[in-house]
Amino acid sequence: MRVNPQSGVTLIELMVTIAIATLLVTLAVPGYTTWIGDSQIRNGAESLGSGLRYAKTQAILRNEPVRLVLDPTTGTGGWRVQLDGAGTTIQSGTFAESSSRAQFTPIPLAARTVTYTALGLVSPTNTDATAVLTEVQVTIPGSRELDVYFGGVAGSGIKICDPSPLLPANDTRACPT
Repeated sequence: MRVNPQSGVTLIELMVTIAIATLLVTLAVPGYTTWIGDSQIRNGAESLGSGLRYAKTQAILRNEPVRLVLDPTTGTGGWRVQLDGAGTTIQSGTFAESSSRAQFTPIPLAARTVTYTALGLVSPTNTDATAVLTEVQVTIPGSRELDVYFGGVAGSGIKICDPSPLLPANDTRACPT
């Protein structure tokens, strides 16, 4: 009678493998969560920046005032570019997919609208007499922040910047003071 050696893994080998895999996942999850949060903040800021650039360009091309209206609702918000007189929406964007957890804080807090003149400059007043939106802070609690500046930077430029006080003032990523 002949005895065949068994092949396979032992229970101890399996437990060691599971322990190592659990350790690796435990170490990777916080970094992955931070990376996802930072990506959502960047996507939200870029989406809003694109909407602002589109509104400015359309105001110049159409030779008439065009406004961007912000809906800062977390998860379902977005922006709309509208003709100022008629209120007709010519383009819109939502934050639902690429930045669903990002929070958008308008500055001043009550402001939701910025109007570009036919020259592509930010109008000092909105036709509906609401406060003029000048900045939006994009954050996720426990993560970093990006600011979207417009209207006051270099006349009427649009800048996505990092408000971190650790960045030197001459760093191009830093927000204007």
